[in-house]
Amino acid sequence: MEIQQPRGVGNSKVVKVQSEEAWELFTNQASNEGRPVVAHFGASWCVTSLSMNYKFEELAQTHPEILFLYVDVDDIQSVSSKYGVKAMPTFFLIKNKEVVRKIVGANPDELKKLVDASADPFETQIVVE
Repeated sequence: MEIQQPRGVGNSKVVKVQSEEAWELFTNQASNEGRPVVAHFGASWCVTSLSMNYKFEELAQTHPEILFLYVDVDDIQSVSSKYGVKAMPTFFLIKNKEVVRKIVGANPDELKKLVDASADPFETQIVVE
């Protein structure tokens, strides 16, 4: 089995995860590098999930220190189940393989706050107001 290197399609900075093995590879590598992961769980048929792709890509372009992953819930059901994804889109901030924050629904402002906070190397805990 061929494992995709962590790079997006074309100029994209978002990596589409193709398998559970690839998910493990990317999250392990990010953890080993001390790099946060922001994961977008969505579906090709979900309009609200698709509507967040542009914002997710924009954040990935401006935050190269974070690994941005996209998981299609229909393609990799095992990972979606493991993280308890029940609605799309769902976003996770993952540090050291632990979920730090979860956002359910299309909320570009909250997603930006999550990404900005995770990019701060001095940020140890994210406070949700």
